[in-house]
Amino acid sequence: MRMSQKPKKAAGIGINLIPQKSSDERRREMKDKILKAAGSLFTEKGYSKTTMRQISLRAGILTGSLYNVFPGKEDILKTMIDMSYDDALKQYEKHFDAKGDLLAALAFPLALEFYSVSRNRRAAEILHEAHSSWKVVNSIADRTMEWVSGRMEAYGLKQDPNETKDRFLALMGAVGNLISKMHFTCEGDYGENLKKSLEVFCALFKLPAYDLDSTVERMDSILSENDVVIGEYRI
Repeated sequence: MRMSQKPKKAAGIGINLIPQKSSDERRREMKDKILKAAGSLFTEKGYSKTTMRQISLRAGILTGSLYNVFPGKEDILKTMIDMSYDDALKQYEKHFDAKGDLLAALAFPLALEFYSVSRNRRAAEILHEAHSSWKVVNSIADRTMEWVSGRMEAYGLKQDPNETKDRFLALMGAVGNLISKMHFTCEGDYGENLKKSLEVFCALFKLPAYDLDSTVERMDSILSENDVVIGEYRI
């Protein structure tokens, strides 16, 4: 008796209609998740009390995967500050055009920092931590120097890049001290601190420090009348 054979299945061709994400896209998505999770935890618990494990849990990823993207919490903070700083410079261009105004260009990102500190305790803590980190301060100094370099040339300030960098680091040190004072004592007016920082800048680069009050008033008007954001903090 002949055994009946099972019918052979036709070979099917599997078609995946869902486009596969590249490794760069997956890494970028993971980075965004981490930054969002870290931002919410820094707001809720504070920077110093937030751990990398807590960030990984909030982001829904393994701790090992977190460390593959960010070696440490300081690197997360640096990325957040860098992104906030870049956003601030974009907003500067939206709110007014002062391509030849060196002090106004420098004042805007500084004003955002001081104003944020004066309005939000968590922002004060995070910016204090940022200015306590050499890695973050060095990055801010580089960004600030690049931002105002074109305007500095208009003022005839063509100096040695290393010397210029040292002066911007000195400026960031002064700004950081004022922010730390505001953080720990809850004292200090953001407009007064902005003016002090501009005076330091003028002294470092041997510029006449005249009519600084009008620059401070200009920044105050922009911050008061417009919906300006720095990082996760609406001010």
